[in-house]
Parts: sequence; C-alpha cells; structure tokens
Amino acid sequence: MKIAEWFLKKIRKNQTTKEIQDGIAEENLNVEKEELKEETVSFRKQKINMEDAQERRRYVKNCCEQMVEASNETENAKLEYNLVTAYLHDMQMIEELPEDKKTIVNSTVRKILNLNEERKSLQKTASKITDMQYWFAENHEDEIPNVLKRMTENEKYREILKSDMRHLESEKAAQNIRKRDIIQEQQNLKGMSVIAFATLIAVLVLIMAFQMIFAAEVQIAYLVSMFAAVLVTAGLFMKLKNADYELKYTERCLNKAIGLLNHTKIKYVNITNALEYSYEKYNVKNAYQLNYIWENYMKERDERYRYQQASDDLEFYNEQLVRQLSEYGIQDASVWPSQVNAIIDNKEMVEIRHRLIGRRQKIRKQLEYNKKIMEAAKQEISELVANHKEYAAEILDIVNSVEAN
Repeated sequence: MKIAEWFLKKIRKNQTTKEIQDGIAEENLNVEKEELKEETVSFRKQKINMEDAQERRRYVKNCCEQMVEASNETENAKLEYNLVTAYLHDMQMIEELPEDKKTIVNSTVRKILNLNEERKSLQKTASKITDMQYWFAENHEDEIPNVLKRMTENEKYREILKSDMRHLESEKAAQNIRKRDIIQEQQNLKGMSVIAFATLIAVLVLIMAFQMIFAAEVQIAYLVSMFAAVLVTAGLFMKLKNADYELKYTERCLNKAIGLLNHTKIKYVNITNALEYSYEKYNVKNAYQLNYIWENYMKERDERYRYQQASDDLEFYNEQLVRQLSEYGIQDASVWPSQVNAIIDNKEMVEIRHRLIGRRQKIRKQLEYNKKIMEAAKQEISELVANHKEYAAEILDIVNSVEAN
C-alpha cells in the first residue's frame, strides 16, 4: 500500500495478511509475547523546531524512511513465513501419504540413503598415490603393463649380469694369480737349471782332479755323472715345457675371462641405461615403485568409477524422489533429497518441524516489530499534521517524494 494513499485515507492501520493470521491460529502454540524492547522510534522522543524548514523536512523524511524500511522488511518476512508454512504443510502431507504411496517413496529414500553411505565410504578411502601419479598412470594406462613387465625382466637380467661380472672378475683375478705363479715357477726352474749345470761342472772337475792325482779309474764316475746330468736335464726340460703349456693355457683362460667380462660389462651398461631411461620417463626409482603406483592406480580407478556410478545413481533417485513427491501433491519437493532421513525417521521429522515452528515464531515477532514501527511512524506523522496544519501540504509532498524514490 503506498504511503501517500494511507495518508490521504487518514492513515489506516496496516493489517497482517489473512494467510499469516490463519497460519498463526493453526500453530496453537502458547508463545509468551516477549516484550520487544521498547525500541521506540527515536523521532518520537525528539523535540524539533517545526519552524525550521530544514529540520522539519529532515524529521518527516526520517519518519517516512523508517516506515518504508519496516514495510519492506514486512514483505520479506511474509514471503519467508509463507515458505515455512508451505514446508510444514508438505511435511504433514508426507506423513499422511497413503500406505501404497508411502511404500514407493520409502523405497526410493532407502536407495538414496544406501548410495550416500556408499559414497561416504569411498570418500574415506585415502589415496596411496599422488594426483600427479594418478594422472600419469591414467595417460599411460595402455603401455604401463608392458613397460612394467619389461622393466622387471631387465632388472632381473641386470642382476644376473652383475653376478656374472662378479664371477668373471673372480675368474680373472684367479687366472692372474695362476699366471704369476707359473712365471715364478719358470724362473725357479731356470735357476735350478743353472745350479744343476754348475754342479755338473764341479763334479766333472773333481773327477778329473781325482784321476790326475790318484791315477784312478773314473770311467764309472763319469758315466754316473753324465747319467745324473741327463736325468736332471730331462726333468727340468719336462718341467719347463709343462710350465710353458700351463702359462699359455692360463693366458688363454685369462683372455677368455677378460673378453667375457668386457662383453658382460657392455650388456650391463646398456641394460642399466635402458632402465635409467625408463625410470626417468615414468618418474620412478625401480619396477617395484612402478608396480606399486600401477596397482594403486587400478584400485583407485575402480573406486572412482564406483563413486561416479553411485553419484549418477544418486542423482537419478533424487530426481525420481522429487517426481514422486510432486505427483503426490508436495509443493516444494526439491528440498527433500537433502533430508531424506526425515521421510522414514519420525524423530528426524519432528526435529525439523520444531525448527520450522521456531523459525515461524521468530518471523511473527519480526512482523509484530515492524508493524509497531510503521504504526509509530504513521502516528507521528498524523500528529504532526494535526498539530501543524499549516505544513500539511509540505508534509504530503515529502511523503510523495520518499515514496517516489
């Protein structure tokens, strides 16, 4: 109702809408009328100089603005009151649904509750890999199984090569020791040959001296000496020949060990380079870590898929619940998917009802308060007009200007 209109009609009282009055009557709540702290409008206690045009206009304008603000608050409160009332009415209709319809709704509600529980359970599962690792595994999903298999085989082969290198290094060291021993043996045999030859010369000199001094027969001594010399020479020769054979054989074995070691080292370096490239590409330290990421990725991928499925199903059943409630006459069915527990749990429904009734009581207090504000402002303007008729036209102009703004 426009401000100028009520003024011209001698300031009729603003009545609460019939719907709100009916709603208040239906509550049957013995609400103690808490005295709103007499927040009497400040302008009622002001003493103004009506002869001062600037003060007069400011005062009247303030009264009108207070009234407009209270009127706006009242309209907003009425809308909220009607919403709460409609909500309470919907609750009553849900509770009074026929058994067959209630069974259908409850079935949908239980599906929604189960899906919510499933989603909560999936959300509680802590991820064992980072988002970056998940994203990388997702983008290389097709190749990782083969890469993982090849990486595992390469790591096993690298360990075999490492073991072979250790064995070949040991073989190389052993052959070097054997070679050194044979060379030492050859040197010893050569020394023995020199000693044997010197000994033979000395024996021959002694035999010749014995023959010259004593004119003895020394043919047998010569024969024995020569025979011994032949035996020693033959023995040393055989030893040297055998040592030479052993030395050549050892050198062949050493060369073979060195060749195999070099070949194995080349393989080891190549396989290590290939592995390090794979480690760098897939940002892992070994096949075990890649396998850990892959297994957890597959597990989390399945959980995310289940979560998405549960979310899609939940959306479907939420929409189904809204359709069912709308078909059964519920005005605002869209609010119920967020509080489905109340549909099948009477205690929950009672708690919601109590909260709504509490909200409606507060709205009633707000309506009463703003009603007093408007009445006080109207009364004040009426008194100004009655006591200062000479300014009535001016006051009406002020009221119209405030209304226009």
